[in-house]
Amino acid sequence: MRYSEVIAARTSRVVEVPDVPPAAGEVQVRVLASGVCISERPPWEHHDGGEPHRLGHELSGELVAIGSGVHGWSVGDRMTGFGSPVFADLVNVSAKSLLPTPANVPSWAALGEPLACVVEALSRCALTPGMRIAVVGLGFMGLGALQVAASRAPGRLVGVDPNPHTRALALELGAHDVCTPEEAKDSLRHGFDVVVEFSGTASGLALAGDLVAQHGVLCIAGYHHDGARELDVELWYRAVTIINGFTPQRWRVMAAMAEGLRLMADRRLTFEPLITHRVSLDDIDTGFGYFLDRPADFVKAVCEP
Repeated sequence: MRYSEVIAARTSRVVEVPDVPPAAGEVQVRVLASGVCISERPPWEHHDGGEPHRLGHELSGELVAIGSGVHGWSVGDRMTGFGSPVFADLVNVSAKSLLPTPANVPSWAALGEPLACVVEALSRCALTPGMRIAVVGLGFMGLGALQVAASRAPGRLVGVDPNPHTRALALELGAHDVCTPEEAKDSLRHGFDVVVEFSGTASGLALAGDLVAQHGVLCIAGYHHDGARELDVELWYRAVTIINGFTPQRWRVMAAMAEGLRLMADRRLTFEPLITHRVSLDDIDTGFGYFLDRPADFVKAVCEP
């Protein structure tokens, strides 16, 4: 098998080692695609040159071998789910962490882990038909969240982002309207029953809070790891409910993934227009580099070994 490992800041190499058969309870997966996630940018960008570090956790592939004690799977089945590290051509993972890929979904767009995160976050918001919903931050995760919100028959669904390319995608994927953060701040203040924040920025979080109506819900789901964040105490006086969109509980995430895959099978959610760039295992540094130079049409890169 071949796998990629980070050996210095912004520098990876590919290593080849003998294949290892799956252990009891595991299956061996030929990786067909693995998502390049912004949450793994820091260990790639700031590696100190010491012990090599392997990355990758968004798995989509095909079963090639089955360990003892595993039932219900067959060699050749396509699957998606949780595994780490998966920037490799073959990986052994627990069968309990996988679900079948729907027949209508191409493997390069069947990324179950981020799908589960999006569905889980919105499951906390008690969405009901007719609600006014805004999604702040229309990156890969935000555009997925917008589609989940659209499937709940909102009365109004607005996407907010400074990027014109992703705003256009949001309209294609179910938004009733889109706007820039500046436009939202000027005209949409206190206008939404539910605001889902996927910007991962301090300014985006502040704007999301400003958009929530009295007794509304603010769901914080963006990746916030680059500094302190503040929430205006005025949210308290508007009786806003603040929800954490993350869960560490695997059973919840697996249930959310199953629901997300049902939405994909029903053609109500797709990652296909969001996979804008593809790289090989030998070129994983280019995939992470897109987070730095941000091509105008960039949303998400996947590694296809």
